[in-house]
Amino acid sequence: MRARTVVRGVGEVAADAPVATADDPGLRGDGFFETLLVRDGIVRLDAHLDRFERSAAAFGVRVDRREWAALAARLAADVPAGAEAVLRLTVARGGVEFATVRPLPAGVVRGRAGVRAITLARGTATVPDAPWLLAAAKTSSYAVNSAALREAARRGADDAVLVDADGFVLEAPTANVLWRRDGRWHTPPQAGRAVLPGTTLAAVAARVGVTEAPVRPGDLPGSEGVWLLSSLRGAAPVLTLDGRAVGTDAAATALLAAIALGTRDGSAGPAPGGTIAG
Repeated sequence: MRARTVVRGVGEVAADAPVATADDPGLRGDGFFETLLVRDGIVRLDAHLDRFERSAAAFGVRVDRREWAALAARLAADVPAGAEAVLRLTVARGGVEFATVRPLPAGVVRGRAGVRAITLARGTATVPDAPWLLAAAKTSSYAVNSAALREAARRGADDAVLVDADGFVLEAPTANVLWRRDGRWHTPPQAGRAVLPGTTLAAVAARVGVTEAPVRPGDLPGSEGVWLLSSLRGAAPVLTLDGRAVGTDAAATALLAAIALGTRDGSAGPAPGGTIAG
């Protein structure tokens, strides 16, 4: 498949063409985006557009949902059957709006088989009720996330699990954390902790039910399995955490992968009672 870039108001440009001026606020992280998986169609387009609209509201920007959906569909239609691609919708407050489609990186596919993770501190335990902190928006201010992944790689790991000042698990740099204990699914609390609500986690919760519960990293290796949920990898099982082996469950991983990668817009429908419960 070919890489494509479409700038709204301009049209399609060369895939590697510059799309912003040197002083565009988006280059300072003043913008937001969504990353979607194209896999025989766009996976959970509606859920991503819901979050795209929430991010826009947090930034005080208006987005036309129908136009973005049409643009996403047009780009996704170019992806051959059986191939996988990354579709990204981006808005910068300077006025630049664009969409890109690129082949899915090989490293993402490898991550579906399992990742080695380390824990990294992310600071305060709670955040105040302050909308200007953009805690629930998927912002382009990704420097800390990228730095965490670089630090994980420097230490010989594939990913990181971020913890707060009190030592409780928050999320991964680009994923939500899910674990299973005594046959029940759990994820860290989100409200007031600057944890981004994930579309993949929501899809899983709608099918199997997920309970929010605090957890320390040291307790995760003793669980029945730990997964990092994200749009592109789906459900990546954590094989080791800080060098300690984590239990794996092939059947559970297959179930999560089927939900994460094979359901569009929750088309399979929620299981009775399926939700994220506090």
